[in-house]
Amino acid sequence: MRYGDFASLCERSPLPVCRLFGDVVLPSCHLGVFDAGSAVFVNLPDFVVSIIAFFFVGYLAFRAHRKIDAVGRREMTLLLSFFCIMLVFNVAGADFIHSSRQINRWLGFQVMADGSLKSMLTIIGTTLIVFISMGYIAADTAFGISNGLKPKPSDPLYSPGVFTIYLVVPLVAIVLFMILQTTIVVRFLSARLPLVWLVSSFFCFAVGQAIMFGASKKMCQSTNNRIDGAFFATLLDSAAVSCIYGFWSAITVDDNAAFEEDEYKF
Repeated sequence: MRYGDFASLCERSPLPVCRLFGDVVLPSCHLGVFDAGSAVFVNLPDFVVSIIAFFFVGYLAFRAHRKIDAVGRREMTLLLSFFCIMLVFNVAGADFIHSSRQINRWLGFQVMADGSLKSMLTIIGTTLIVFISMGYIAADTAFGISNGLKPKPSDPLYSPGVFTIYLVVPLVAIVLFMILQTTIVVRFLSARLPLVWLVSSFFCFAVGQAIMFGASKKMCQSTNNRIDGAFFATLLDSAAVSCIYGFWSAITVDDNAAFEEDEYKF
C-alpha cells in the first residue's frame, strides 16, 4: 500500500474520513439500516455504544474536576471533554483527543504549572491549530478549494495530506505520550500500578484499531451486515481513554478535606 492511498483502507474499514472522497469509495460490506419510525440508523450498535461512552467519560470528567488538589485536574477534565466532543464529531474529534494528549504529556514533567492559564491556553490553542489544519485539508481534499490537495481523477483515493494528519500525526502523538509517561513512572515513582493502566490503555487502543482496519470487513459479512469494526473501535477507544483517567488518578493524590466531607462547591 502506498503512503497516502486510501483505496484498500476504505474498501475494508468504515473510516469516517473515507466520506471525503465521495462516491468513488466502494466499501465491500454495507451495514443494514435500522428503521425506528421517523429515525433511521445506519450503524445502531456504534450509535448506542457512543451514547453510553459519552455519559461514562463525561462522568469521569466530572470526577476529575472534583479532585481539587490533584495535579493536572483541569487538563484531565479538558482531555476527557475533548473525547466527548470526538464521540459527537467523529472525523474532526479523532485528532482532538490525540493532539490534546500530546500536549498534556508535558504535565508530568511540570514544564508549566498545572491548571494555569498558560497551560490551558496551550492545550486549547494547539488543539484548535490541529482542528483547523485538519478541517482545511479535509475541505480542500473534498471540494478542491486550492486545487492543490484534491485527488486527481486518475487516482481519486490518493491523499498524502489527509493520510498524514488523520493517521500519522495521532500515531506519533500516542507513541510520544507512552514514552514520556512511562519515563515519569519508571524514573520518579515507586509504584508500578500506573504502568498497568498505561499499558492497558495502549492495548485497548491497539486492539480497537486492529479490528477496525483488519477485521471490519469479515465481521460485517459474518454478522449479516449488523456490526462492523466501528463498534469495537469506539468501545475500545473509550476503554483506552478511561484507562488514561485511571493512570492519571493513580499518579495523583487528592487530600482535600473539603472533598472528603462533600463540602466542595463549584
